[in-house]
Amino acid sequence: MASLEDALVTYLLSQTTLTTHIDRRLKYDLLPEGSKFPSLVMINIDDIKLHALSGQTSLESPNIQFTVYAVTRTEVETIGEVLKTLLSDFQGTMAGVPVQYMKLTNELKSTDTIADGTTKIKTMDLEYEINFTKE
Repeated sequence: MASLEDALVTYLLSQTTLTTHIDRRLKYDLLPEGSKFPSLVMINIDDIKLHALSGQTSLESPNIQFTVYAVTRTEVETIGEVLKTLLSDFQGTMAGVPVQYMKLTNELKSTDTIADGTTKIKTMDLEYEINFTKE
């Protein structure tokens, strides 16, 4: 079975409503230098393990943050809305991973300066708590 992160990438890159905007520019952990925009970065913030009296269960509840990078605020907001439509309250199987529930827990818009020091990039962070069964 695929990891949750791999399942998210597979699922998101199969959605034309998203790839129309970002093509296949979905990366783990950080935005590579020289990236084209708009882009999307996914990072695992934490991975909460659930326990019962008998020990750790197969249920996990990580928090995954998606950061949208784009040149304009309109572009960031459009892609953010697409992500929210695809992920918020998702229940079902995602690329072989049983997902009980995905909950949007935080949203933040900002402006960053990329490595060249002059280009301002608009960002939106969307943080999700994901309850799933790890097999």
